[in-house]
Amino acid sequence: MKLWPFLIAAYAIFYFMFSGRKPPGPPSSEALGRAGSQVGSVLLFGVLLLAGLMAFAFWKARSARRRSTVAFLHPDPSALLAVYQQVLAPSNRLPDGAYYLANSRALAYAFYGDAASARRELSSVDWAGRPPIVRAMERASEGTILMLCENAPAQGLALAKEALSMIDLPSSVIGSVQGRASFEVCVSIGEVLTGTANPASLQVLEQHHEKTPLAMVRLLSAWGLRVAYTRAGDTARAEAMREVLQREAPHCAPLHRIPG
Repeated sequence: MKLWPFLIAAYAIFYFMFSGRKPPGPPSSEALGRAGSQVGSVLLFGVLLLAGLMAFAFWKARSARRRSTVAFLHPDPSALLAVYQQVLAPSNRLPDGAYYLANSRALAYAFYGDAASARRELSSVDWAGRPPIVRAMERASEGTILMLCENAPAQGLALAKEALSMIDLPSSVIGSVQGRASFEVCVSIGEVLTGTANPASLQVLEQHHEKTPLAMVRLLSAWGLRVAYTRAGDTARAEAMREVLQREAPHCAPLHRIPG
């Protein structure tokens, strides 16, 4: 195998010697200019195409977030379910697309207090054998159902902690903060509801409430903060969170409940 380069070179030399042809000389400056211009055009087209695709993806994600925010004003979960169906149904062709859709639909029902329908959505797919980051969604959603709909914060907190422990997203990865947000919020709310919260728990809820672009995370953190402020006797901030929930999710009954 080591002789192949020499054999190829020898063949080229003999070919040009006995065929009367001359080896190709170095390309002219004009040829180099034309080639450079073509390469530049291809690169420019690729950059513009990539920028266009990124802009379209950003616009689509922002549009979906805006529609989900408006859907929370509807008196039942049908509008929210329709948004998730439209946005996430095409992803069913991806390996775990059906799981993201089932999880989102389950949470929509949970926010409106329908635990039975939420669990029916979760059981519509087989979570066994999926990657930890996918199975964590099912744990967190079940924990949310327990805390929102069934006043079982201790069980919900245990599942939320288990879900968070299954998420291995380094902070250096793009989107990791947003990816962990809902799991961290669930844990902090569980700590608030069980009376085990500390200043870090409230800081998590406050930061995600202020920074998240996701309506569900914003509303869930507002509920947790309202409960925490109410129990701490901070009437002004508790009222501010109540106004947020009344304005943005007036028909989500669990979000207007202060557990005893």
